Formats: sequence, C-alpha cells, structure tokens
Amino acid sequence: MDGKKAYSTFNGAMLGFLILIALSLAAVLLFTKSSVFSKIDEHGCNNSGGYTFSYAKAKCIKIYEEAVQLNKTGSNNPNDLKAFIVFSDDNKSADMFLPDRIYALLLLKENNAEWHDNSSTYILYNLPEKLSLKENSEEIYYINR
Repeated sequence: MDGKKAYSTFNGAMLGFLILIALSLAAVLLFTKSSVFSKIDEHGCNNSGGYTFSYAKAKCIKIYEEAVQLNKTGSNNPNDLKAFIVFSDDNKSADMFLPDRIYALLLLKENNAEWHDNSSTYILYNLPEKLSLKENSEEIYYINR
C-alpha cells in the first residue's frame, strides 16, 4: 500500500469514527431527561439553573428570589452565610434552608414552627416585628421587619 492510499484509508476511518461519536452523543442528549450541561433533580427542578424544589410552595423556585433572607445573629459581616425561609402562599408552612446543614419543611402553628434533628431543636418565630430562628433556645438568625 502506498502512502497516499494509506493516508486516505486513515482519513476515511477517522471520519467514520467521528460520525459514530457524534451520533452516539446526539442519541444520549435526545433520550435522556437532562442535557450534559444541566442537572435535573427528582422533582424536575433544574439545579444548574438555580432552581430548588420548595415543599412549602410545591414547585421549583429560585431561593434568592422567593425567600426571606435571615442574618446571622450577632454579626455585622455582610459576607456571613445567611439562612433562608420560604413561606407557603397560605402561610401554614415554610421551608427552612440553613447554610451547609439543614433543609426542612416547617408547619406553622400560632406564629411559630418547631423542627428537630439528631442534636438540635429549631424554632422559627414569625412575629410582626421580627422573624427569628432559634437553635436550642438561642437565636441564630433573624430579620427585623
């Protein structure tokens, strides 16, 4: 086999291989629920697009658009991590998002809600003048109204 024929055979094989790869990738994108660039959770929320499922709202939301942001008690540092509370439309439940720790659905009764994990009790007080989140009776996050 001379050099030109070998080169031509190699180019043909390489082109065939690239077409096979392209078709395989197209099939994966076509038959999977999400693309390679997004992450869809079990509720159908596009996490890569900033969406998280809210049990209180029963839909996908962007937390930073729909939540009340609570400041860390005793800190004036704007870079401290925040807590977020998302209230249901009827104000009977709320989602609690704490930094790097906990996500919980709270059922509100008489302006407060309580939630327990292995070592702590969290109470959310929804008062006219203040929204306060306490852990084991100590306020950890708040916002004045």
